[in-house]
Amino acid sequence: MSSRHSEYLISTADLQAALADPDLVILDATTTLVPNAARTFDIVTGQADFEAAHIPGAQFVDLERDLSRPAPGLLFTLAEVADFAAAATRLGIGAASRVVVYSSAQPGWAVRLWLTLRAYGFSQVKVLDGGLMAWRAEDRPVDTGPARPRPLPVQPFAWRDDRAAFFTDTARVEQAVTSGDAILVNALGRDYFAGTAAITYGRKGNIPGSRNLPTSALVGADGRFLSADDLAQLYAAEGIAADQATITYCGAGVAASNVAFGRLLLGLDDTRVYDGSLMEWAQDPARPLVP
Repeated sequence: MSSRHSEYLISTADLQAALADPDLVILDATTTLVPNAARTFDIVTGQADFEAAHIPGAQFVDLERDLSRPAPGLLFTLAEVADFAAAATRLGIGAASRVVVYSSAQPGWAVRLWLTLRAYGFSQVKVLDGGLMAWRAEDRPVDTGPARPRPLPVQPFAWRDDRAAFFTDTARVEQAVTSGDAILVNALGRDYFAGTAAITYGRKGNIPGSRNLPTSALVGADGRFLSADDLAQLYAAEGIAADQATITYCGAGVAASNVAFGRLLLGLDDTRVYDGSLMEWAQDPARPLVP
């Protein structure tokens, strides 16, 4: 099985060795979701955690506030190209930049940011394997307090719309339900898939025909991604064939990004994230959900 681990991931040691690189942009995408009375989630920014400890030189990114498009009843939806370009430029990302993204406890937030940057044409980006958890476990240096703003890039990046290469929409998911021309993968936990979780995202159930691969299964206890062989076995065990188109979803597209990323690590590019995920699907009662 081919692997893109070295292309899409960076080790803690390699990142520390590169900290003095003036073209390096480090982004912390840590976010916390807190269950609410509506049986969905409230977003808690990771700003306080960032100020308590972050990798030296890192900038904090609030995925919902800074890089998403406001949409009624949805979270983390992709922004329009011009809006994203302006926000990314304010973070100091330019044509010469090399970007590393990370999050604190689990990689889904960093991976969502990785996919988002790729969706607007930026490919010089890697995910810190193990995130801040691995970094701190190895007693690597951290800073505290607010981020020090980076200067605007000397040469702006030519942002473009590549969203269709990584994300998809409700119409495509409806086609997959009807025709079976893509495998649908629910990236939420086993309890949600079994119908025992408290969270419902508006209506209880799964998109018909879905398989279940929880996002947490893709990483080890240290937060690092499994090897290519172990990832391949994991997908195969859930009936997610390597040679079939795959669409991942979850509640709001973050866990789904992680499960899609696992396939991309294996070189399986016929993989898309349903951007609106269950929060969008469940808005229309005519769209089926099954136990």
